[in-house]
Amino acid sequence: MSDILRVAVVGHTNTGKTSLLRTLARDVAFGEVSDAAGTTRHVEGLRLLADGEPAIELFDTPGMEDAIALLEFVDTLALAGERIDGPDRVARFLAAPEAHDRFEQEAKVLRQMLASDAALYVVDARDPVLPKHRDELALLAACARPLLPVLNFVASPDARVDDWRAALARLSLHVAVSFDSVAPALDGERE
Repeated sequence: MSDILRVAVVGHTNTGKTSLLRTLARDVAFGEVSDAAGTTRHVEGLRLLADGEPAIELFDTPGMEDAIALLEFVDTLALAGERIDGPDRVARFLAAPEAHDRFEQEAKVLRQMLASDAALYVVDARDPVLPKHRDELALLAACARPLLPVLNFVASPDARVDDWRAALARLSLHVAVSFDSVAPALDGERE
């Protein structure tokens, strides 16, 4: 079991995380998909096989709903003059009562990030790059796991792919993959 790569699929609400997993698993019944934000409320996993053997576990997570307020809260948890690294900062948040109340959905995401080997950060490329996205990335980076951005809805004429690639590069995320859950390329599955 230790050879199985555990990957969290994370991002803001309504970016296509569950749709990406449905595509990868070839299972249209996986999870629930809706135009309404916040449809996924719990972490749900699936396994992909390679040559009949489990190779990767993917975990669908709820969307990050209020990263700006959460990052501000996490910053208040450090004592004056105390320097703690990212994973310890996240663990301190997860031990706080707010992780079971106000920031319950974000806590589910960060808990899964810490339990995973890596993560896919799914972005709705039609959205402008906003402070909430930067704060999400700061929180996810604090988990100290490799993070691969997945730009979704790239076939839309409203997609801001170049803006997203530039913003991600500023955060040292120079590699991103593209995916379109509405109109996947003919070779999309192979890609």
